[in-house]
Amino acid sequence: MDGKKILIAEDDFAVRKLLKELFVFYGYQVDCAKDGMEALSLINNGSYDILIVDHMMPGLDGIELIKRVRQSKPFLPILGMSALCEEKVFLEAGADSFISKPFEIKRLKDIVESKLLNQPRTFRD
Repeated sequence: MDGKKILIAEDDFAVRKLLKELFVFYGYQVDCAKDGMEALSLINNGSYDILIVDHMMPGLDGIELIKRVRQSKPFLPILGMSALCEEKVFLEAGADSFISKPFEIKRLKDIVESKLLNQPRTFRD
């Protein structure tokens, strides 16, 4: 998946670091945001192939971030993740898929790759 760019929005430093290292290892370009506002700024000023977003973040939470992203990037694949929130809440907000924490790394990687393989190139921006 060389050249594919991932944005990870996660407030937990250890989880953010682990996910970044994982996806960089697999050949992705990865940017990270520690909260929803930082993620929204990166999305509005950059180009990403997928957004991985946690639910509980300070300020702008993951659900509100997804709703705002959908206004400007309706075709950007979004993967929600949470230990507390139900999948239905993420999907109703506009996420394409969901993974419950804690998760298996292989399952996360498989979901991301599936979304990227099915993403039409014309929808990147």
